[in-house]
Amino acid sequence: MATPVAAGAAALMLQVNPTLTPNLLKALLMYSAQPLAGFNMLEQGAGEINIEGAVRLARVVRTDLTGSTPLGDPLLTTSDLPVPQTAIAGQTFGWSRGIILNYTYATGVDLITTYQLIYRPGSLLSDGVITGDGVITGDMTMISAGVITGDQIMTSNGVITGDGIPFLPISALFGAAASLSDGDLLGDGVITGDGVITGDGVITGDMILQAQAATVDGDPDMLNAIAGGRWNRLRGLFSIRQR
Repeated sequence: MATPVAAGAAALMLQVNPTLTPNLLKALLMYSAQPLAGFNMLEQGAGEINIEGAVRLARVVRTDLTGSTPLGDPLLTTSDLPVPQTAIAGQTFGWSRGIILNYTYATGVDLITTYQLIYRPGSLLSDGVITGDGVITGDMTMISAGVITGDQIMTSNGVITGDGIPFLPISALFGAAASLSDGDLLGDGVITGDGVITGDGVITGDMILQAQAATVDGDPDMLNAIAGGRWNRLRGLFSIRQR
């Protein structure tokens, strides 16, 4: 049921403001979401969808924003900020007042008062965030100085995004100096396989395996493959590529 609810919310937001970019629409949905107490960000993101708040925000966003709008320009058509809470069926709850950026979050009223470059077409909401050894650094060409990024996955207390009990440090997800990209091999320099081939040395090159002090244990077929000059075929099976 989540898909039609989110699609319907997006349709209603675009009905009142057809100029919203996908990123800005997504940010408004998260900023106005209802955080649920006792759930961490990996479970609920910014919170539960709040169509009333999202549509109310969308209605006051400028309709003349373009990809060339400068960072920090006013985002809204009014200086009177929307009250960050919603009342539905006699129940009143506060908004998350934050957005999720990949594995961290950003908070601050600047997210709805000033234009952020992550809202322009062709950007990702995770752009401008570097994860390292517990430190999150915002790229100021993407996010204004009035936005705070966090360094913890939080368990919400039901108030705002980033408020609650630390659940997991960012560095536990991605360690210092770690690089993740297509074709990268994560390991400690040791390759283990059916045979077994182990190396305590260096893996280098494009489709080339080099290992100092490499040993081959046990499998006669593996030994024959190497001795018979079929190393290229064996190398292709591993498909190792390091950039």
